[in-house]
Amino acid sequence: MSRLRLALVALLALNALTPVIAAAQVVAPATAAAPDWTVTAGAETVWEPAYPGADFMRLRPYPALDIEYKNRLFAKEDMLLGVYFVNNATWSAGLALQYDFTDRESRDDTRLRGLNNVSTTPRIKAFLIYTESALTVSTSAAQDIGGNREGLVVDANATGTLPIGSKLYLTAGPGVTWTNGTYQQTYFGVTPAQNAATGLPIYDAHSGAATGYLSFEADYLITKSLTATLEMKLARLYGNAVSSPITHRVEQNTDTAALTYTF
Repeated sequence: MSRLRLALVALLALNALTPVIAAAQVVAPATAAAPDWTVTAGAETVWEPAYPGADFMRLRPYPALDIEYKNRLFAKEDMLLGVYFVNNATWSAGLALQYDFTDRESRDDTRLRGLNNVSTTPRIKAFLIYTESALTVSTSAAQDIGGNREGLVVDANATGTLPIGSKLYLTAGPGVTWTNGTYQQTYFGVTPAQNAATGLPIYDAHSGAATGYLSFEADYLITKSLTATLEMKLARLYGNAVSSPITHRVEQNTDTAALTYTF
């Protein structure tokens, strides 16, 4: 009888412990691994000066892409292919092959006839970005590697982002662009030969701060994946660019509208 009692007690105890054992055997689901690829694609239109210093605008369509692979390789905006040396919530730094779409052709303006055309060009770009909460500070240096005498362009800016509700994000901040003498002479200088062909006064342009600007951006999440973006860049030429006989307007504002989808 004692053995029977012990068996009954053991059976009752096992029955009481069954839910606990079952719960202990449930393995917590593993955190989903980050995907190798993150892809955002779409289209944008840009209303911009026809060339640096122009007094009229042109509308240009561009693809809008932001592709990353394993948080290491990327392609975004005008950077065709890049690599991150570091990329986390605070710091981002890397190197990229950039394509600079800025150009100038003599047919753009009768006043340019006799000047050399300036073509689009590839650049090698190094960048560093620091983010702390809503504040982002970034700097970059992009050197012409296409042999088009378009020199070095250095940019520095700071922006702050403010969420309005859960769908709208506003970003704004100042920036400045510095260019070396090669860039300045190509876009704003007038050589003796060009003086003879155009009648424009000879002008030697030197390195210096070329543009100061304020940027404003609004991003609206139409859905979780679909985003509409409006951006305004209020820019002004400075230094050699202002005094150049090629410059017809110092305000060089740019407006952009984009629609993108994140896969």
